[in-house]
Amino acid sequence: MENEIKNTLDFINNAMKTEKEQELKTYKDLFILLQRYDAFYKKVALKLPYHINVIDELYANENAHSRILAKLLQQKTSYNRFEILESFIEYMTEQKSASFSKIKIKNPIITQETERIDLWIRDNNYAIIIENKIHYACDQKRQLERYISKTKDKGFKDEQIYIVYLSPRCEEPDFQSWGKYKDIFNERYLNLSFNDDILKWLNEKVMPNLKLKDEFLRSAIEQYIDHLNGIFDLRTINNKMNMELQDFIKQELELNGTPTENIAKLKSKQTEINKVNNQINLLIVEITQENDKLFFEKCQKELSIKYPKLDSVYEEGKRTGLIVPIDDFTSVRLSISMEDKLYCQIDMDIFENQNLPESVREKTKHLLNISNKNNQIWKWFNRYDYEGVFNCFQDVMKILIQNTTVH
Repeated sequence: MENEIKNTLDFINNAMKTEKEQELKTYKDLFILLQRYDAFYKKVALKLPYHINVIDELYANENAHSRILAKLLQQKTSYNRFEILESFIEYMTEQKSASFSKIKIKNPIITQETERIDLWIRDNNYAIIIENKIHYACDQKRQLERYISKTKDKGFKDEQIYIVYLSPRCEEPDFQSWGKYKDIFNERYLNLSFNDDILKWLNEKVMPNLKLKDEFLRSAIEQYIDHLNGIFDLRTINNKMNMELQDFIKQELELNGTPTENIAKLKSKQTEINKVNNQINLLIVEITQENDKLFFEKCQKELSIKYPKLDSVYEEGKRTGLIVPIDDFTSVRLSISMEDKLYCQIDMDIFENQNLPESVREKTKHLLNISNKNNQIWKWFNRYDYEGVFNCFQDVMKILIQNTTVH
């Protein structure tokens, strides 16, 4: 009996070892394929005809896409109609979810990056949270939950809040991003794709209804459509290149069987790529968190040495900064923070019943160019621009401590 158990365990261990070795070999072969594909892509891309797009040349990131979409949705006619916003709601209702038909546009406030929310539409009886993931940014911890909570803090009830997750090709948000709200918002949640939905909406619903006199609006939308076409290799000038790339894939994967067999091969390879992509995303999150932690620790150490008389504010991997006295009665919190994005900020959040002095807003507005009514002024930085945000902090600090002795 003991020998039978031992033989069974040995068989299972050997099978698992073989399976693991095979999986590693599969991933190695996949990386080799991707390297060959990348080299071939660069080669055929050199043959593309000349093409220029202003948005391409500005290297638009997620914030830029959010600004463009916000500007489009803010379009308002002389007779107070938000026509593009109306068409957006109509598209979502007709194509995706009838629950969005309850939204009645009256006097919407459409903001970008307010309360860290990419796009935020608030009206008399509804609020729409739009999370933009055009460049596959990872979901931060309980990200959608935090945005929903912030919206509820503005007086909106659950049933008045709608969530739009704007992904490249209908990628779903991480489960943890929802926190406690996943089931509550099933009826009022949409996953829209830039590749399918935004391009379709702009081409079929927005462009045909523009007035001839709206030449600048038309030009902007044409450029944006072309930019999105470029991201997804949909430009007509890419047709020949796409055919060559597809022929390369056919040869590499030996797609010489029946259509059913070829589709099975392609789906299998797609599954492998998705698995690798998931692991890469996990690595990005892990390395980023460690990098953030080291950055904030280093900043905290430098600031404590340079300004030993000032109280520090520190949250591991999330915030570092100082309490800076402005006069005998007022202090502000100056900090570098990480909440989905990297930013330098002055706020009064930790002080009860105190307003941010207008003199501080005025003196630092060329450095901290975004503000709200909640005693906060700040500036965004690229996700990994640690040097840039720390330099900004120091420049703001120099302004705040002029004529004081805080060292």
